[in-house]
Amino acid sequence: MSRGWKFLYAAVMLFALFIVVGGKCPSIGRAFMAPEPPGQSGGDLYRLSELDRFREEITLGRQAPMGTLEEADVLTLGDSFFNSNLGSDLFASELAGRLGRKVYNLRSDTFFEPQSYPLSFLESIGYQPGKKRVLILESVERSVLDRGDTYNAASGSSGNKIDAIAFKVLKNSDVEYFFKNNVIVHPVEKWLKNVRFDYFRIVDKSVGSFSENPDMLFYQRDIDFGKTRKSDALLDQTADSIERLSKTLQKRYNVELIYVVIPNKYSVYHHLVQDGYRYDDFIPRLSRKLTARGVKNIDLYSLYCRYNKPGMPLLYYASDTHYTPLGKRLLVDACAAAIEKVEKERL
Repeated sequence: MSRGWKFLYAAVMLFALFIVVGGKCPSIGRAFMAPEPPGQSGGDLYRLSELDRFREEITLGRQAPMGTLEEADVLTLGDSFFNSNLGSDLFASELAGRLGRKVYNLRSDTFFEPQSYPLSFLESIGYQPGKKRVLILESVERSVLDRGDTYNAASGSSGNKIDAIAFKVLKNSDVEYFFKNNVIVHPVEKWLKNVRFDYFRIVDKSVGSFSENPDMLFYQRDIDFGKTRKSDALLDQTADSIERLSKTLQKRYNVELIYVVIPNKYSVYHHLVQDGYRYDDFIPRLSRKLTARGVKNIDLYSLYCRYNKPGMPLLYYASDTHYTPLGKRLLVDACAAAIEKVEKERL
């Protein structure tokens, strides 16, 4: 092998090592990431697509401290929707302001997906039954069926730690993200993606589709979930699981469950894509089954439909999978009303 080829081989190997270390070690990787404006986000779908046409300057809300678990009357537990501060404060902070009460958002940087394993998570933090509390458990629509299989997992935290370690070591999304967004690759890839869209209307494979009137990007996983058949038997199985979870929370922890599913953006705005898809009413169907089982829940899809009219403000960001401040406020108001109803029923 000539000296030139040896040099090229060494350069490639060093670059590969740089990508793996930067992806797996965020403290190192952050120093080499393409910068975002401070206090702003361009949107998660923009970061996947890199298309300048769809970029938004989304101001980040405050992440105000919420006090302690012990003093809270209401608990929240969910995925990125409950931990998002795009354009407004965290959901728990907004709900606390609406109720005038203490609300505590349950989350963990070490426990693997606490929103998918709520019973195991409560066990791992040593949660003790005390005063009566309400737990608002949230899931994005595309993850409901998978989480229905894990909500009642009662194993200790040791198994979860193994899952967390395996997930961190074996997943490649962090390495892929760093590869695409480091200061070396990012400028070139961004230019190529914009050229490809401008001339051929091709978007990144993780962005399943787009609208140009109004401008809006859609997540491929949302589209895939929407077009997957969900039988009544499958919904019954999920509803049964959530019912078991509700009863266990009540009996073991003196906690009353309110369950909420956040619609996928594609479920609400699929008509903008004009691909012939018709929504299968997954959320209203599940909501009816939960209500029939005595599980308190919020049908957010039906609520959003009342605000999904021409000329009305958007419920989701054009360049992000998450809701706008309006979409969040509607959920806050619905949860506040559900909590007040629960407390009246106690009297």
